[in-house]
Amino acid sequence: MDTDPVDLTPLHSTVDPEELDSFVRVRNGANGDTHSAFTHEGHAITVHSYGVIAITPDTNSQRKNTAGAREDDV
Repeated sequence: MDTDPVDLTPLHSTVDPEELDSFVRVRNGANGDTHSAFTHEGHAITVHSYGVIAITPDTNSQRKNTAGAREDDV
């Protein structure tokens, strides 16, 4: 994001880290995957119980942010 982490909104303002940790426990392949998905700072975040965290730009929030902008502003 080219942003100093200190300037970002803390993650705990979006999701309770202790609840997320208790919900997404590491599981073996036989038990399947549990995951949680949410948006934070314009990014879609999915946390999987098998240890993978996927972070991608949230195209829905980007559309909202640019909806009122002029073409030369985007």
